[in-house]
Amino acid sequence: MTFPDDDNDNDNDKSLRWLTETVREALRDAWAVLMPVECAGCQSHDRALCHECARSLVAEPTIHSTPQHVRVYAALRYEGPVRRVLLAFKNQHRTDQARPLSLAFLSALRMALDMPDAVGVDGGPVQIVAVPTSKRAYRTRGYYPVSLVLRAAGIGHARVLRVAKETRSQKLLGAQQRAANVHGAFVATRWLGASRVIIADDVLTTGATIDEAARAISAAGGTVIAAVTIGFTPRTGAARDIASSEGYGKEKGAQ
Repeated sequence: MTFPDDDNDNDNDKSLRWLTETVREALRDAWAVLMPVECAGCQSHDRALCHECARSLVAEPTIHSTPQHVRVYAALRYEGPVRRVLLAFKNQHRTDQARPLSLAFLSALRMALDMPDAVGVDGGPVQIVAVPTSKRAYRTRGYYPVSLVLRAAGIGHARVLRVAKETRSQKLLGAQQRAANVHGAFVATRWLGASRVIIADDVLTTGATIDEAARAISAAGGTVIAAVTIGFTPRTGAARDIASSEGYGKEKGAQ
């Protein structure tokens, strides 16, 4: 049903949105003069995140599985501007990217929470548990990246995992080497009883880190129902795209 004033109300809403965006852009331009900044995704000037790179952070969640069959909901493909923004956020102190990354993460989390496993038999709450980083990494950065993203999203998370041993960098390791490297890396700080848990991490590569976090949670009595990440690496690896039954590089049967 259409009321007489509906068209006027729509016109007013459009005018208000246009005015709001115009003022916002003017404020951004003024701030760029006072505090010069580069886009975290492409290094263009005067924007912390340009329109083009912001569009690349619009989530298109996909579902994957780790070698130990933890279902992972990933918001974005970890390549191009997404990869550059995440690296700037983690390694170049670009904490101003926590907010846009959190919006992408929220989309994947909502998908995970819509799954039947998230409801459970008793309908009790699901705990979000972030994969911890080492004290060495914290001293270098001064913050925990995943915790910062969760905070920007307004998501409370249980601090129930800690790093039990130092590991080598995973960057140049294969899938089996990664699994061996992180085995025993985490331990739960308390008994979790019958808690149902969603693991939160930044990037899914082979799934070894998420599997290790799941092992530590299970050892403390918890049940991991899923994991959620900001990105997934589109490469051949142990983690598999459930939707296509193919590896990250589209190679079928990736192990």
